[in-house]
Amino acid sequence: MTKCVKRILIALLVCALLPLPEAAAQGVPDCQRVKMSYKDDTQQNQSVVRQWTVETANADVNETLNGILSGYRAEYADTLEKAGNKTTKSSRLDLDIRYSLTGDSWISFLMTARITYHRQFMKTEFVSKTFDMESGEEITLSDIFGNDASVWDFLRNEAKRQISAYFPDMDPDADALNDAIAHIETTAFTLHPMSMVLHFSADDFYPGRHTLIEVTLMYPDIWHGMTDDAARQTDNSDKKMIAFTYDDGPMRTQTTRLLNKLKELGVRGTFFVIGNRIEGEMDLVQREHDEGHAIAAHNWTHADVTKVSAKTIRTYRDKFDTALIKAIGIPSRYDRVPYGLYPQMVKAQAGWPYIQWSLDTYDWRGRSANNILSKIKKEATDGDIVLFHDIKDLSADIAGKVIPYLLEEGFMLVTIDELFARDGVTLENEQVYYRCIDGDTSRK
Repeated sequence: MTKCVKRILIALLVCALLPLPEAAAQGVPDCQRVKMSYKDDTQQNQSVVRQWTVETANADVNETLNGILSGYRAEYADTLEKAGNKTTKSSRLDLDIRYSLTGDSWISFLMTARITYHRQFMKTEFVSKTFDMESGEEITLSDIFGNDASVWDFLRNEAKRQISAYFPDMDPDADALNDAIAHIETTAFTLHPMSMVLHFSADDFYPGRHTLIEVTLMYPDIWHGMTDDAARQTDNSDKKMIAFTYDDGPMRTQTTRLLNKLKELGVRGTFFVIGNRIEGEMDLVQREHDEGHAIAAHNWTHADVTKVSAKTIRTYRDKFDTALIKAIGIPSRYDRVPYGLYPQMVKAQAGWPYIQWSLDTYDWRGRSANNILSKIKKEATDGDIVLFHDIKDLSADIAGKVIPYLLEEGFMLVTIDELFARDGVTLENEQVYYRCIDGDTSRK
């Protein structure tokens, strides 16, 4: 055996004994990278048109999506009423694109044209597109579910049930509902990390209500009916999932800036709103809902519940849900207690599941975006529920620092509902939840 061969064998043996390097983080594939920006234009009558622009890796997709918004602009910009001033008496046309990723090459987009006057929603139109970004092929519901009649029946029944659950004090227009169900295969839809959402206009079923209706179907409930390719592209099991939650809003400037940043980054969060703030910021709460975020309760007021009677606590849910239904049509599914003081709520039997958190960013102490990014880098793990506040001046800046890092580290940001649906956990009243990983919802 020559010296050269011996050296090669020794080198191979040494390499075999060395520990394997850690797997590289699974960041966003190049075909799923998206850049978003917007431009505001003030018209002669002082109305404002805000048009978002999207840039993906596929020029044809860009042309299609941006062309849809330009078409909405041509149709509606000249119809805007004169603005009374630039704040509460505003007149606006918002031409939005929201997007979400699933699998290794699919992206869903929802383009909306929303007209507001004096901060009231007057009209919303929308269209959705889902693409395989590697091939540029558009994906339809038929591509996802094939010809299985039982699956389509399930979709129709679930759509009818969830549409009918909106605005419980009203009955949906029966003819409009039947027509929507009969043409379910042409319904606008978007795909998210753990759910598919069917999109409808509330005004079609409940005249005068201008928010969107979202029929949410969690993947575990529909995987059995998907085609092989769709099942593969909606299987995000190789991704870590984390839920960002925002307390204490809405607040006009700070919440608006945060919503813009979340839209730019293509992620959804969960907003725990204070009930007695909903009426004064109705359009903000409607916008949170229409942009796909989950809306939940942060009690009726931000009072310390240890200083409130059980009788008063038991009024919170009805008062909160009355206000939220007026804004978006549906009640809250769960609550976060101000200051995390859930024992008093449980004792009073207030009637909610309670969402705590497993990672407190302490943004409420005024920490910088870089400081919070460092904390996230050290402590964020799969299944975490992260506590933020959307009323802070740095809320949007923090999101802009933290979210890109997590995406490149292989995380997907999900709503509270998606996080628990991943493990098949059903939220129950008077129970407390801190996180969700492999069904474990206890303290971290």
